[in-house]
Amino acid sequence: MPAWTQEYETGFLELDKQHRKIFDLIEHLTVLIEAPSADDREMQSVILFLETYAKEHFECEERCMAETNCPARDINKEAHQQFLAGVNRFKQDFAGSGQKREFLAILQASLRAWLRNHILRIDTALKGCSPKF
Repeated sequence: MPAWTQEYETGFLELDKQHRKIFDLIEHLTVLIEAPSADDREMQSVILFLETYAKEHFECEERCMAETNCPARDINKEAHQQFLAGVNRFKQDFAGSGQKREFLAILQASLRAWLRNHILRIDTALKGCSPKF
């Protein structure tokens, strides 16, 4: 399980709080994957949470990047669109599969990669950016 460290900080408290929710979700996925029996409703709620969270978080983050004229704002927006498309594909594949735990393990691995490849490389570009007034 990855741990929250200062390297993930963007300098924007609200975004950092939101990012921590991904860490919490990864931990929750571990519990679901390792549980003796898989509860379909719980698994569906994870996907719904991720879908809702991503839309709300991405809107907030893109607004922060626009307000600060962050140099990573365009690549960030493109990555967000790809992430949402991936969530939609995952949701469809998950609904039609009998291998729920395997799909949750794939989701968990994808979220871990997102932490490394997106938050650490793109979102942290907000450090040092200040709002334009």
